[in-house]
Amino acid sequence: MSMMSRQVVIPSDPTPASARRLWRPLARPFTRTQPHKGLDRLGERAIGAIRTRREARLDNERAHRIIAEARKLRSFGEGALNARVEDIAEAAGVGPIGDRAGQRHGASAAIVDDAFAAIYEVVRRELGLSLHHEQVLGGLVMAAGCCAELATGEGKTVTAILPAALEAWGGRGVHVVTVNDYLARRDAEATLPAYKRLRLTVGVLQDDTKTDARREAYQCSITYGADKQFIFDHLRDRLSAPLEPRLTGLLLDDLAGDFKKNSAWTERVVQRELNCAIVDEADSVLIDEAVTPAIIGEGGEEGEDSEGSLESHYHRAARIARELEQGKDYRVDLRLRSVQLTEAGQAAVEAAAGILPPFWAGPRRREELVTQAITAKEIYVLGDDYILKEDEVVIVDRSTGRVLPGRKWQLGVHQAVEAKEGLAVSEDRQTTARVSYQQFFQRYRRLSGMSGTAAEVAAELWSSYKLPVVRIPTHKPVVRVREPDRFFVSEAEKFEAVALRVVDLHARGVPVLIGTRSVASSERLGSVLAERGVECSILNATREAEEAEIIARAGERGAVTVATNMAGRGTDIRLGDGVRALGGLTVIATERHDEARVDRQLFGRAGRQGDPGRAEAFVSLEDLLIVVYAPKFLRFACERAPQSLLEITARATWAVAQWSAGRKASVMRSQVLRADAWTDMALHHRSR
Repeated sequence: MSMMSRQVVIPSDPTPASARRLWRPLARPFTRTQPHKGLDRLGERAIGAIRTRREARLDNERAHRIIAEARKLRSFGEGALNARVEDIAEAAGVGPIGDRAGQRHGASAAIVDDAFAAIYEVVRRELGLSLHHEQVLGGLVMAAGCCAELATGEGKTVTAILPAALEAWGGRGVHVVTVNDYLARRDAEATLPAYKRLRLTVGVLQDDTKTDARREAYQCSITYGADKQFIFDHLRDRLSAPLEPRLTGLLLDDLAGDFKKNSAWTERVVQRELNCAIVDEADSVLIDEAVTPAIIGEGGEEGEDSEGSLESHYHRAARIARELEQGKDYRVDLRLRSVQLTEAGQAAVEAAAGILPPFWAGPRRREELVTQAITAKEIYVLGDDYILKEDEVVIVDRSTGRVLPGRKWQLGVHQAVEAKEGLAVSEDRQTTARVSYQQFFQRYRRLSGMSGTAAEVAAELWSSYKLPVVRIPTHKPVVRVREPDRFFVSEAEKFEAVALRVVDLHARGVPVLIGTRSVASSERLGSVLAERGVECSILNATREAEEAEIIARAGERGAVTVATNMAGRGTDIRLGDGVRALGGLTVIATERHDEARVDRQLFGRAGRQGDPGRAEAFVSLEDLLIVVYAPKFLRFACERAPQSLLEITARATWAVAQWSAGRKASVMRSQVLRADAWTDMALHHRSR
């Protein structure tokens, strides 16, 4: 923990009352109703559209009044401003620190306006930043329980201080959720002076934060942390807390004065109740991660007999898979990410099993093992789906380009990939606690968020979280130039064209940020540029702190940065000296992504805050998006279209492919969440 945790005072022993507040959210099962279908779904969407339209009526006059009131506070001395903050904190519901905690259930518009004006002036004095009109609008939107779409570079980190401080004065704690540990630490340290002046304490969570320090961080008014920190602390707390059937007995013990003998679990629990969360990069955390289960597991017992260990069977299956041929022995469906053995493949597996131990005698068992091995061979691609780090398979999130340390694929897939790479096979872990990201964030009493790209998933944010999306206008007009896409038949031609374009821009000193879809593509392009004498920084989203620092320098004169699509997200790219005169930063996409908002996020790195900039895309018919999702007749048309019709045909092809990919991702999320809800309902019914 940093200096921020020193401000926190923790009671030596949790009181029975505080324990009772923990039992309810931890011990009671959380159940959800099934997602709506048919007419009910249409009705739900209509309600969402009405609520979104209502919230989208931005009250510009109100924002101007808040700023005008804040400017009046400039004449206040330091003591007078502190007294003003004290009065507003009292009105907002907290009084002296710790008093009347949890009694504020919502502030009136007048209190919100007064609070925002005071926060505005404190931010100006302590951070040296004057919030602009659009940031105040964003704060009002989040305070109303919505997701504010603020463009890249609009200052989301500082904007979040407005709703976070307002809610924290209620005394029940606020969680500010980021996408990684580095951003959580950076944002907490950057905003700490303002929060201290507002009589609020700040805690921050990191991977290496110990249990006692975590408890201190959660006792702070505001806690910054990556999504994984909050969700796994919640799972560990649930494992530590007593189950609901024991709650009555524990309360009776409490009344009888025997609470202490049962209070050991309270010393292991670190979180308070899930009161309020403000989610940065909300589309990434709440949508892209929605189908990702957070799982705590323990090692299963894995014996070894005369037939060998399960590890040896995975390696045998990998060897058999290497000998089988696609098309002849098995078929691959890239869209469904599945493989199927043919009759010839089944016969080949049976023949190979003839010289193996009796474990392989059962047709179903051996075919399942070999199918897993083929899936690892054909579907899970090194550099796309995972990387190797210190002889371990580390998963890469395809939608974000970020690594997911500590995560493992389930149902033997992870072990099959390890065997494919010739690594030691890790033990298959038995699940002891599990929760989906959606299920976790639905538990918060108040939820809001912010992102540069949320409009495309507005319907899902409403149906899953009842979170309307409100677009906030940019502070300055966007002058970024968007060039038409350039189309190529082969990937080799595309990379050659990209290299020539970068060489030309680099020679003129124009900074270039090149976005790639995968780790493998970024490495390949880096090699192509190196062959042409262009020095570049390559980011694969494997080192968070270094990643942000390099991205921050990507706007310097002559800088060339190659990055996976989400690398450095959350970090502003400021233009270096003389770069504005050169046209600003040029962003080049080397592939279209499955969802258009990811392209928009990448292009938004150029032209921030009224800066000049340029966005270009180089695509080919060998791109994964086209190979998997484009109809064959459109690909055929692109290959043979005359030059005069090529652009129209290609644009139609990419639009259809991207729509299909985005639709598939949305349907998959819906199916997983529907299955999750059914599981919750079944378990709840069984426990009654």
